[in-house]
Amino acid sequence: MRPRLAAFALLSLAAAGCSARGSSYEGPTGQLIAAAADRNHVPRDLMAAIASIEGGLRLAPVRQVEVDEAVPVAGVLELRHGRYNSLARGAALMERAESDLVADLALGTEAGARVLADLAPKGGGGDGDLGAWAASIEELSGHLAVSDRVQYRAKVFALLRAGGTVKARGGETITIAPHDDVPLDLTIAPPPLAALGTPEFPGATWFETPSDGKWQAGRGGYPITMIAIHDTEGGWDASVATLQNDTGKSVHYIVDADGSRVGQFVAEADTAYHAGNFYYNEHMVGIEHVGYASDDDYQTPMYEKSAELVRSISHRHNLGPNADGTHLDRNVLVGHQEIPNGNAISSSAPPCPDSPGSCVKNDDYGGANNHRDPGVNWEWCQYAEIIGEGAHCKCNDAFTHFNCTHDKSEAVKCADGVHVEYEHCASASCMIQPVGVDDTCGIVDPTTSSSSVASGAGGGGGTGGASGTGGAGAGSGGAGGSGAGGLGGNGGDGAGGGQASTGSGHAHGSTGSGKSSSKSSGEGSGCSASAGSASGSGLGGAGLLMALGLGARSGLRRRAEKFGRPT
Repeated sequence: MRPRLAAFALLSLAAAGCSARGSSYEGPTGQLIAAAADRNHVPRDLMAAIASIEGGLRLAPVRQVEVDEAVPVAGVLELRHGRYNSLARGAALMERAESDLVADLALGTEAGARVLADLAPKGGGGDGDLGAWAASIEELSGHLAVSDRVQYRAKVFALLRAGGTVKARGGETITIAPHDDVPLDLTIAPPPLAALGTPEFPGATWFETPSDGKWQAGRGGYPITMIAIHDTEGGWDASVATLQNDTGKSVHYIVDADGSRVGQFVAEADTAYHAGNFYYNEHMVGIEHVGYASDDDYQTPMYEKSAELVRSISHRHNLGPNADGTHLDRNVLVGHQEIPNGNAISSSAPPCPDSPGSCVKNDDYGGANNHRDPGVNWEWCQYAEIIGEGAHCKCNDAFTHFNCTHDKSEAVKCADGVHVEYEHCASASCMIQPVGVDDTCGIVDPTTSSSSVASGAGGGGGTGGASGTGGAGAGSGGAGGSGAGGLGGNGGDGAGGGQASTGSGHAHGSTGSGKSSSKSSGEGSGCSASAGSASGSGLGGAGLLMALGLGARSGLRRRAEKFGRPT
């Protein structure tokens, strides 16, 4: 991070605090929102409500920007290339490149506040007149259809009227006070008067999408043989607005992060531009999934809804080795990161055959611009198991030792280079073990209270200096709880190792085992963390990230392992 951006971000943190009337902006993301809103004279709660609806509260403080990102979004408001191009407008108001706004959360959030101020209603729009912002919020959405813009506005104002506590990255919460002054009619969106098209997947929403520069009719006489798996790198609304409006990109389907909804933009019979490889575009149906490749947070309900969609597509087009929609393999289910880069190898070459970690690092794949989605955190073996009907992953989608899935419902391995093995764990009890050791299913005792598996809290990390050392944590529980390692230091490079922790159990004489978090980076939270960074290192870039809560989470060793086959 450049020093100018670092200083800007810290200034944002230092300037903000808690607002009146029950709203609270005490965490690092909340402080960014409050400071940007105050500087630009827009209501804090309005900005926070938009950010919550967008999903922008999940964004990391600093993000890697890919060339030709499918859904480039900036700041907590997720500025984007929609019908109203809020990303371009934000960049103009900041006099910065769009990529700068996308990469830096603080800069993008400031840009969002300026865009909101630019759209402010004339003669009103303060905290006591939130309803005056209705037309501005509809415009900000960037949606193509009037009905979608109205629905977006209704969601924002429903949250404002009811108030509530919303979640941000790293466990932070932001409290929005209820606003009874918001007119009730602004919280309601009437259904469209006419059907907006007929999606091919039952229950999906049809999003009318212009073909100019985005998709073309037919498939050049080629059959559909593959399904592309993407992630959006933006929330639902930003993704829909972008995929409908941004020139040069589209996709057939989108699945929301929680699996609650599916949208369709382009008919399966037509060629959408999503792979960065026209040969593959003509042979694929593309599915975007709302999520972020860098976060180990793809949810099981999303896999389930996506699997339902995949079964529907595969049976319609008789995909798979048996040409009957069953026994789908990884020659049918292809991640964007595995699609050949026609600038480096033949466009019609087979998908990358290596492990996910190897494919994301190989410039021969990922389409023309080396896209890295859905990334190393996509659970291919669990996904294939959910699809069912004989679907299966590659051996190198798994590890040589049992490895817990994200939802802890099972462990997967492929030890002999051929056969993928699954161990299903009751009550999501898969327990992560040190690298080189099989993860195991825990023993679930139904007579034990829920507190029996609670983890003890680690000691606080050091503040200032080159690095801090986490304290030891201790936990206890009826069935053997395990303590969590302490947080790393906040100052200097922000890298402090947590010490190993121990836990003790008392049921049946069992003993809990401590887990080392010695590989995890430090995590900071709140204003005190940013102050520690300032006094310890004079605002080193990585130290600022710790203040913003970007520290790596202990226990999530799968991400590092997936960048190479473990031995």
